[in-house]
Amino acid sequence: MLIIPAFITFIFYSYRTNYLIYKQNAINLVVRANEESIHSLIEFLDPIVDAVRVTSKMVASNPELINQEKITEHSIVNLENNLNVVSYFLSSKDGSFRQVQRTNQAIPIAGRVPPEGSQYVSWVIDRSKNQNGESTYTFFKSWGDVIAKFTSPNKYDPRERPFYKGITKNFSEGKFDIPLIEDPYFTNSTKQAVISISHPITVSNQLLGSVTAQVKVASFADFLLKNKISKNSQTIIFNEQGDVIVHPEVNLGFIKEKDTLVPRKIVDLDSSPASVAKKIYDQIGSKQIEFTFGENKVPYLANFNSFPANYIKPWIVMTVVPLDDFMAELNIINQRLIIFGIFAFILIAFLTFYFSKLISKPLESLTTEIQNIFTFKSDDYPQVTSSIYEISTLSNAIKRLKSTIAAFTSYVPKDLVNDLLSSGKAIELGGESRYLTVLFSDLKDFSTLSEITPSRELLLRVSSYLELMTYAIKEEGGTIDKFIGDSVMAFWGAPLLDQNHAYHACVAAFKTKRRMVFLNEKLVAEEKPPLVVRIGIHSDAVLVGNIGSAERLSYTVMGDGVNIAARLEGINKEFNTDICISHSLFKEAGERLWVRPIDQITVKGRKGELIIYELMGIKDGDAETAPTEIEKELCIFTKKAFDLYMNGSYVEALVIYEDLVLRFDDGLAAVMVAKCRNKIN
Repeated sequence: MLIIPAFITFIFYSYRTNYLIYKQNAINLVVRANEESIHSLIEFLDPIVDAVRVTSKMVASNPELINQEKITEHSIVNLENNLNVVSYFLSSKDGSFRQVQRTNQAIPIAGRVPPEGSQYVSWVIDRSKNQNGESTYTFFKSWGDVIAKFTSPNKYDPRERPFYKGITKNFSEGKFDIPLIEDPYFTNSTKQAVISISHPITVSNQLLGSVTAQVKVASFADFLLKNKISKNSQTIIFNEQGDVIVHPEVNLGFIKEKDTLVPRKIVDLDSSPASVAKKIYDQIGSKQIEFTFGENKVPYLANFNSFPANYIKPWIVMTVVPLDDFMAELNIINQRLIIFGIFAFILIAFLTFYFSKLISKPLESLTTEIQNIFTFKSDDYPQVTSSIYEISTLSNAIKRLKSTIAAFTSYVPKDLVNDLLSSGKAIELGGESRYLTVLFSDLKDFSTLSEITPSRELLLRVSSYLELMTYAIKEEGGTIDKFIGDSVMAFWGAPLLDQNHAYHACVAAFKTKRRMVFLNEKLVAEEKPPLVVRIGIHSDAVLVGNIGSAERLSYTVMGDGVNIAARLEGINKEFNTDICISHSLFKEAGERLWVRPIDQITVKGRKGELIIYELMGIKDGDAETAPTEIEKELCIFTKKAFDLYMNGSYVEALVIYEDLVLRFDDGLAAVMVAKCRNKIN
């Protein structure tokens, strides 16, 4: 009699408790899924937005590209890199138009069926010379492999299209660098509903034109379907007016009238939970809604979230899920609880032991994994799997945390990340003055190289050089501050103290110089021009720390010493040298280096003159950084010549410098020969 009421109470309490837990988990899942949908949609859109932005910047730097075939190849590459983009085009203020899109045998182009084997078609309207320019269509199998080409009368003017008017309106409002995303519309060229993403092309605050990528609405719908939280869930994107932007069932989002799309209101979607949820949302304004739908009063959960306020479009994402999608397992559990409840009393001790092990064992593994993350151990342990939802979720979260920290250390010094993890403190603005060594590097004649080298090939070659230099810096305990195009900025002595920061910077620089020889041998073998890196290194007291704003921080160095390091890198060009170091660095580590004096110069922003040196090798280094006999001889004789030069014995210095030019074809000596002659005359 005592057990039966206790058992009934236990069953009722368990049911009620489980129901509330499942319901709360369902609410959390819906909220999280809705938020993740927005993040995923932004990640879906951002590469396309970045692509049109990069193209607009590229054209802005060379406006003639709008009317050049070279931009067609770039557009094809963008299409290949993003299969969701169906069309990519440029429009100019004079009405010129250059579009590349994928071909489809079922869709005629200008009344003609695409020839067999064609993959892309370009549509060009050139009004730069003739305002009534014809439309020229060219079919490609791939770039350069033309299959067919024809012209037809032109009736299209991009300046009359909504996307160009929208770009013009943004520009008139001072939005010079703001992309434009249009609501869905029907395009005749691809015969489907698309969403266009456009970016203005501006030169000297003047609107030159725009770059546009068209994305299939069906791609957005497929994205929503693939990211469903449950079997019967539904995620819909709509705008502030309540118009459907993307519905997982594409044709429900709009009504097609001839070649025009008329958007539908969510509240007009007949007999759907989404329309009921939207009406309640409009009435109460709450982001989380619980409601019932239909004659059977089926309970539903709905969550609403807007895209970030600073994002391009103020769209709203709604996720609607029947609560039963999450309660099916609960109902099964309750049935089993009633059937096997009696046996549970008998087996309680065994089950307690069993489930405790089921929980504690994966938790022990997860605890070990967390400790490994904090100590940066890279052991690849198998992921913990568990039938318990919370542990499985925790395991997945730890896996993502591990990947995130690993990625974070690629952008932020690992020592700094370790300090943050150990202290548990938030990152704050601030810095400290510290005596460090700063390095700048650059590639010789990079501008010329970039003009004659295809973009993809240039990227691979520069990446090879940056990878080579990154490894050298990391090997010597340096911190890479940033990559600036083909330039690298790095420093030694922070975040961890390094008493030999000047020496380690020099070793890294000379390793880079040596390794560039092997890289250039490979380039020459491939009949490509070699790369020449020039490096400037300086030791000085600078400000180091977290600099920026509350929204975006950078661990970097600032100060006059940074400017001097950058200046020393540029001085290499004047003296035909590779690695230029300052006198302050020489005082720090000169006894361990093979150097030769270059000249005594005046640095902008500094009073007085300072001596600069060229690094020729490391005295106590390994075979890789040891100088050759010729380099040692250059150090010895250049030092003699420089001493004579500084003492005013220009004739005697000239003799030595001329001898170095004749014997070694030395670029620095050639520069100093000219200086000696100027002094003598």
